[in-house]
Amino acid sequence: MIKFSIVIINWNGKEKLGELLDKCLESVSNTKYSNFEVIFVDNASTDGSYEYVRSKFSDFIFLRNPENLGFVGGNNVGAKLCSGEVIIFLNNDTIVDPHWLDEPAKLFENPKIGIVQSNLRLLSDPRIPDSIGHSISAIGLPIENYFFMDEPEKPVPIFGGKGAALFVRRDLFEKLGGFDEDYFFYFEETDLCWRARLLGYEVYFSPNSIVLHKGSGTFKNGRLLYHRQKNTIASMIKCYEAGNLLKYLPLRLAFEFAGIIYLLLMDPSLAVGNVKALLWLIKNMSKLVKKRREVQKGRITEDHELFKRNFIIKSLRLTLKYTKSRLEKFEAVI
Repeated sequence: MIKFSIVIINWNGKEKLGELLDKCLESVSNTKYSNFEVIFVDNASTDGSYEYVRSKFSDFIFLRNPENLGFVGGNNVGAKLCSGEVIIFLNNDTIVDPHWLDEPAKLFENPKIGIVQSNLRLLSDPRIPDSIGHSISAIGLPIENYFFMDEPEKPVPIFGGKGAALFVRRDLFEKLGGFDEDYFFYFEETDLCWRARLLGYEVYFSPNSIVLHKGSGTFKNGRLLYHRQKNTIASMIKCYEAGNLLKYLPLRLAFEFAGIIYLLLMDPSLAVGNVKALLWLIKNMSKLVKKRREVQKGRITEDHELFKRNFIIKSLRLTLKYTKSRLEKFEAVI
């Protein structure tokens, strides 16, 4: 029986989530699958949530970081305490089904499967998917699978999974060097999945691993835009073959400059995030080139295979249609 290690990151969860934090941890404790451990990683909370959880869930393994390391840093530290063959990165704003581990346990019997994403449903209305996995556009932007495909009834391969409930083989996670700590948050799980795919591993969606997810709200945040643009372009630089990088990076940069003009018209304060992202990429290009060499050195899967399987989507029409739908949500909050 595979042992799972569940890593849960917390930062002021009691203040931000209220009773949902309790419901999350209680649902995990009530999991029917018997062989698992829980690592609760606190990112320097100041609301008493660390002390509260430690007193109530004494069977968990606890780690308290001296500062907020973000989703990426906190999970990388937590992963070092894991003893299971598979690590599960689980958000603290989720509620898991009692049988959420059963199907992934069967999937991981296949050694080619390195990563699995749960079936994430909206906590506010479980009939609506939060994520069933995603692909990316050729210019490196994520596109949720539910936007262009029906919900699968059986486990299916996906390009990337969402980090709210993501299973990763521990030896693969270590081989990849964990999440890229330059990302802090956003796209770090897609970057991990992309690098895993280049090593020849499969990423799967598990429809019967049900997890309800509250989610993080709106895009009205220049900091989020900064990490989104910085991280997605950084992954293109690291993961694309040279020919595709030369083909699609200029298109992405043109897309970004158009985005800056759009934001200047909508809300100039938000354009700062995009500009800062481009400046970060220029400043850290030598570091990105080194990372690229490491990624390319071990690759087994070629880009054309990912395009062929529609994991990387060439369709400009679909990319623009999805971007338009995201912008409509964006405009509703500014």
